[in-house]
Amino acid sequence: MDWLNSVPINLLTKDLNGLWMRQQAISGNLANWETPGYKSREVSFEEELQKSLSSQSSQKRSELLQAIDSTQPQVTVSQALSQRMDGNNVDAEQQNAELARTQINYMYSLRELSDYFSRLRYVITDGKG
Repeated sequence: MDWLNSVPINLLTKDLNGLWMRQQAISGNLANWETPGYKSREVSFEEELQKSLSSQSSQKRSELLQAIDSTQPQVTVSQALSQRMDGNNVDAEQQNAELARTQINYMYSLRELSDYFSRLRYVITDGKG
């Protein structure tokens, strides 16, 4: 069995990549908070990943891996109306809250990946270290 090309590893890797892209977009939004006319960016990938996985009629490992690999995070420019006269629509409070949520999700996913490898190590060494 290929331990490093498994469904859980690929899911966690895709999740970390999407969360990293979201962190970059939020950081860019916060950096451009005072830029006239700037429109905030949003990154979505969880819904697309869930749709592509649920559309799989069979649960074959190769098809699941292909569905995970084919799902890409989507960056969109927000068309939300601006509350400011200069046309900038970045809400700093909302972006800071989203950044905190994204960081917590990222740390959780890293922990899950670490736990997965710890369990593999335990199985490989027959629980001897």
